[in-house]
Amino acid sequence: MTRSDYPVLFVISEISAFFVLLLFFTLRAEMPGVHSTLVGVQWGLFILSPVIHFLFLRFFSQWSSLVQFAKFCMISFSNLVIDFGILNLLIYYSGVAEGVLYSVFKAVSFILANVNGYAWNKFWTFQSNGAEGWMNQLVRFFVVVGVGLVINVAVATYVVTEFGGSGGSISSTVWANIGAAVSLLITLFWNFFGLKYLVFEKKS
Repeated sequence: MTRSDYPVLFVISEISAFFVLLLFFTLRAEMPGVHSTLVGVQWGLFILSPVIHFLFLRFFSQWSSLVQFAKFCMISFSNLVIDFGILNLLIYYSGVAEGVLYSVFKAVSFILANVNGYAWNKFWTFQSNGAEGWMNQLVRFFVVVGVGLVINVAVATYVVTEFGGSGGSISSTVWANIGAAVSLLITLFWNFFGLKYLVFEKKS
């Protein structure tokens, strides 16, 4: 862990804090208790988030082989809350949480979250700063993201379609988020290995 990591950690942590608050704002009807608690500590979250990120990276810095993965995990968390935040913002204003439009919303939120992830992973996690072969790298990135998008949307849509419409005490909005969570977990591994070995690999 170096001094150059500090400003990056701060920006990533503040982005994550903002989208966490946005997420729970849009879900306040589903989780009124959690939302009320966050409203009371919302400004504290912007202070607490950098501290948590710093301690997380500092802990994994004890093992040099895990630093890269720790950085990827923090960026993946920011991707997660951006993905969920934008998805729920679209659901909140449209009132639609299933069907074809849900798949469109999920695709939009997934793409925007991955734009965030691409920038941070390129210049910070994998430190692929060279301009050589940038076009090939960009093509590989979109191939990896494209495959990840298909996996992400397909899994999320399957969960919502198969389980979300079955009734019960769980609302369609909650099922929409369950579908997003399952799909995000699966694509997390695809993204890490795809970015590390297919996009940002360092040639000897």
